Amino acid sequence: MRRTRSNAHGATLFAGALAMALVLTACGSGVSEDNESPAPEAGGGEPIASQLVLGGPPECPKRPFCIPGLQETYGIEFAEFKPLDVGGPLTVKALKGGRIDVGLLFSTSSAIVANDFVVLEDDKSLQAAENITPLVSEVVDDSAGALLDQVSAALTTENITELNGRVELDQEDPADVAADFLEQEGISGEGGGSGELTVGAAAFAENQIVAEMYAQVLEAAGYTVERQTDLGSREILYPALKKGEVDIAPEYLATLLLFLDPEAEATGDPANNVSLLEPLLEQDGLRLLQPSEANDQNAFVVTQQTADQYGLVTTSDLAEPAQ
Repeated sequence: MRRTRSNAHGATLFAGALAMALVLTACGSGVSEDNESPAPEAGGGEPIASQLVLGGPPECPKRPFCIPGLQETYGIEFAEFKPLDVGGPLTVKALKGGRIDVGLLFSTSSAIVANDFVVLEDDKSLQAAENITPLVSEVVDDSAGALLDQVSAALTTENITELNGRVELDQEDPADVAADFLEQEGISGEGGGSGELTVGAAAFAENQIVAEMYAQVLEAAGYTVERQTDLGSREILYPALKKGEVDIAPEYLATLLLFLDPEAEATGDPANNVSLLEPLLEQDGLRLLQPSEANDQNAFVVTQQTADQYGLVTTSDLAEPAQ
């Protein structure tokens, strides 16, 4: 349930009485705490977002495509932010249970369709190209790189969304889902590879599925592969790559670019984002391989009930005055 914010200028007796009347009015029309749904506040002409709670990854307050981007591009500030997980089950559960009003998920998340969530249109193009791309260290040779590029060539936004559903909804193991995909696509990994490689991933289904694809195709070619596929977020995974503790990981172009350079001009063109990333990664002994067609952008979503209540279709609608 959202907290009522105090008014620093309400010092007079009249203002205090008026504030009490407003509180009583709001409480009289609110929703019980038993179902954990936030009670909508009175309109008063304030922006819709100022009455809503945003939930998402703990890094959201610092990510250019999350809270800073919403503030700069859309002029949006929420009543509260709840740190949850990286587009995962905690965010979905909080959105369904009413503990948050707006959730940050990935555009390829199966939970969006499964729960009839409404994706708010990014009408001011805050989000940029997030093509899934192998990020590798200097120890990854050309033979291994060619195998990883085969995986990228087979990935699309549509098929990775379907694969996500098998893990997120059907509770299948990412390794089994990855193995099925490689078989269906005829990616055998045949070759004379040798040596030890470590594949890493952040702790969400899509990243783990793709990391498993990388690991399995390399193992089939003869490489010895260690897996570290529960490394939390990029704030953990990237330093591990930089230190050589991880050699390969699936990455997302625009978010990686702005992680390394918050002032970079990330766009909807993957080639632009790659060209800006290359010199930054070279300093850390890392490089990108072939980007896939699969483009997984951030998506701000609401329940159908919230969309209907506030008339939400686009992200800009959150900046409109509440009625």
